[in-house]
Amino acid sequence: MPGPIQAIARATAIIDLVERSGRAMQLREIAQEVDLSKTTTHGILRTLVDLEYLDQDPDTGDYSPGPRLSSHDVVELDGNDLRSAAMPWADALALSTGTEVLMTMLDGQEAEIVHHVFRPDDRRQTLRVGERLPLHATGCGKLLLAYSPLRERLLRNLTLDRFTRRTSTNRSRLAAAVARIRAEGVATADGECDPDSADIAVPVHGRRSTVAAMAVHGAPEELLRSDGTPREDLLDDLRHAAAAVMLALESAR
Repeated sequence: MPGPIQAIARATAIIDLVERSGRAMQLREIAQEVDLSKTTTHGILRTLVDLEYLDQDPDTGDYSPGPRLSSHDVVELDGNDLRSAAMPWADALALSTGTEVLMTMLDGQEAEIVHHVFRPDDRRQTLRVGERLPLHATGCGKLLLAYSPLRERLLRNLTLDRFTRRTSTNRSRLAAAVARIRAEGVATADGECDPDSADIAVPVHGRRSTVAAMAVHGAPEELLRSDGTPREDLLDDLRHAAAAVMLALESAR
């Protein structure tokens, strides 16, 4: 195989490996997986970091997907596509649960609300489309952080502002929460951004990665059990609605 073609093939193999791993990887294990020497692998990795296909943790030296891979993965939809697919299912979810429903997408270091359905009652409510939410203090934000290809970088660089006495500003705890969210497929927040509000969020997957979070939002006592876990009936309804949105997105492609 000619030199330039071989180099491209090796770089592609490394990108695919790191992207599929779902976690940061060490030089040693990358070299072992692609069957190359550590010296050769390190040279390729350095180039991929320079080109922003990969990101290297300055403390551990581990490698994770970089900004170019994130934009390639996540920008399969824009807010209009997501809103169109979600509209009937979000409306039905609000009616069945009696809660507000939010659809959010990752935008930089925040979650942006791209669709908002009011709770079905007579209380005064304000449309929240375009509002940005902190990643560390909302269920939507934590869900998007957990599934982002750039989560390692975000975990290092996020500004962890305190909004209420329940807001966690501990980076290690946030990293543990992210790992748990990826394992369980659900994120919650209880009075962490607003002392009177909670949300439960689940992922809406695109072809290759999560592109959005769908959430129910309301008072903590309405959404969560006494131990802080989501009410099972709400979580079931939310997951069914998210699955329907995913099917609608696939059908529209």
